[in-house]
Amino acid sequence: MQASSPAAKRFAARLLPVLAAIGGLCGLVMLVNPHSLLAALHGVDGRALLPVLLLTLAFYLLQGLRWHFLLRHVGVAGRLSDHQLINLAGQTMTAVLPLGDLTRALLASRSSGVAFGATAATVTVQELTFSLLVVVAAAPGLARLPGGFILMAAVTAAIVAVIAILTVSCLFAAVHRLVAATPGLRRFAGDIATLRDEVCRLLGRPGVLAGSLLDLGRVVIATASLLLILRGLHIDFLSWWDVALVLAVSSIGGALSLLPGGVGANEASVVAVLVIFGVNPAAAAAVALIQRLSLTLVPAAGGATAYLILRRRRPRTLELHHRTPMEPVCAAA
Repeated sequence: MQASSPAAKRFAARLLPVLAAIGGLCGLVMLVNPHSLLAALHGVDGRALLPVLLLTLAFYLLQGLRWHFLLRHVGVAGRLSDHQLINLAGQTMTAVLPLGDLTRALLASRSSGVAFGATAATVTVQELTFSLLVVVAAAPGLARLPGGFILMAAVTAAIVAVIAILTVSCLFAAVHRLVAATPGLRRFAGDIATLRDEVCRLLGRPGVLAGSLLDLGRVVIATASLLLILRGLHIDFLSWWDVALVLAVSSIGGALSLLPGGVGANEASVVAVLVIFGVNPAAAAAVALIQRLSLTLVPAAGGATAYLILRRRRPRTLELHHRTPMEPVCAAA
């Protein structure tokens, strides 16, 4: 019993965020009335669904392309196809683990021998630039919300603050001292210092920031996908910039929730902003669920396929030596 107790605790710790995410989705469905939601889903134009799935696939492929160039900057050799496969395989963990996106950094480290701190820095830089561009793209839509620019300024300031902490020595030193003095966090102080060093080294390389154009492409693709979902549900009074705002709020809300894939928090954010813009709550929930379906089906199918290919092509990439993906993810965070 004693031997199984730690394993049971680890299993419960991993299961709890998944249950919380599922509970959030169920609560959203009950809140908007299941019958009204089913009626809204029944009216969706099926012709919009295939383009949405294709755009979602393009989103992840563009993510993999940007990540491939970042990996090359930190010394990870390999073909683009290998890095695309690792990127897709990592999405399966993103769906079930908080901060699971760093799993692809672990897989890249295992396959190349490059330190995990360096590969984690590539994911950190990529997601920071993507988040900043999402917020910037939402600026015109924020003009329609009361206090919208204040909200945008606050979120932008938070992202800039993270970048400043990672790049300005005196700021990082102050934060690092605080982490080192905080119970429960001090054991991560060394990992955070390593991550910071690798991020600074990566940002100092020529061409890294220019690659943000690929992240901007992801923003455009994600906005176009959400716009297609809205048009498929015959919601045609929202502009491109309004949809960009919905994407920004849902992305940031999902990230701040620390739930697996932002499930629940992401959908609640989509519904809240759409209702503010005048969309019927049932239709808004239908939009959120269809978006979640596309964001789940494509990574699940692509990630599982990529995992099987990697298992045959590079079996050692997937050997974590009994170390769960959660451990390095938490250490890097």
